Amino acid sequence: MTFQFPKASIVIASFNNRVVLEKVLNAMLKLDYPNDYEVIVVDDGSRDGTIKMLHKRFEKNKKIKVIRYGDNKGVCNARNEGIKAAKFPIVVNIDHDCIPSKEWLSDLIKGFEDSKVGVVSSFGSFGGTSTAFRKEILDKVGGYDKRYFYYREDTDLTFKIMDLGWQYKIIKADYVHDHKEAAPKGKKQWMKYVWKRLHYHENDVLLYKKHPKLARKFLNVKLGFIVSPKSDFNVVVNRWAGSSKKLKLCSPRGLILIENKSPLHALAIIFCGMIYVFAIKFFRLIGSIKFRKLLI
Repeated sequence: MTFQFPKASIVIASFNNRVVLEKVLNAMLKLDYPNDYEVIVVDDGSRDGTIKMLHKRFEKNKKIKVIRYGDNKGVCNARNEGIKAAKFPIVVNIDHDCIPSKEWLSDLIKGFEDSKVGVVSSFGSFGGTSTAFRKEILDKVGGYDKRYFYYREDTDLTFKIMDLGWQYKIIKADYVHDHKEAAPKGKKQWMKYVWKRLHYHENDVLLYKKHPKLARKFLNVKLGFIVSPKSDFNVVVNRWAGSSKKLKLCSPRGLILIENKSPLHALAIIFCGMIYVFAIKFFRLIGSIKFRKLLI
């Protein structure tokens, strides 16, 4: 039996990413998909002219719907608002800096050929950008948990769906992750960025508390409360599963702090990586107090 491509709603939560978002939407309008699809942009309180651009460039396009928050309420709120507005049986989450190929949507949705599959992703381990869901399941589990605000909210949502017995599938569907506009400018912004990344690891604790079995394997938890230092180190030096494995100090989103251009660079990457591991564990300890579940 030939697979019948379902109609799909694409949700893009966006905040202060006007230039790249325009590229993303232009690409969305050129998708080669054999059924109807809509694009729902949820502007999460941008102050960079995003709304003006959206009205000027896409107001008359029936495929694109714009929802706006006056204040920044976080990606979980924004995506949930997009899910509520979605009118089709498949809902796709993609970040505001991911530019899809023409075949991206078709390739991604093919993952639902198996009726047991509830989540399909081309990002990697348990969701993230470029992840599709059956809307009926999203409505049942209540979408994204707002307590995360940002980070691990994707994994939590996938785990909730897996807990109901649905399968998760990884599939190849190409897109380009454009970090240019989001990349910090100058030392002060980089320091703020690193601080935020460290702070986000408090959410590891919430994930572990809600999904102890699935999160134990995902986070590589040893002795019931210690995330493997090797796993933490591999993430920050680009040796995690799904990465290029090329040594560099960077975030999982691909923003690079130190590239490996010489033996001295390699030593700096290793040293900073070790310091970062201790810092991550400190913030998990803060999260342990906050969420009343020990994890470091």
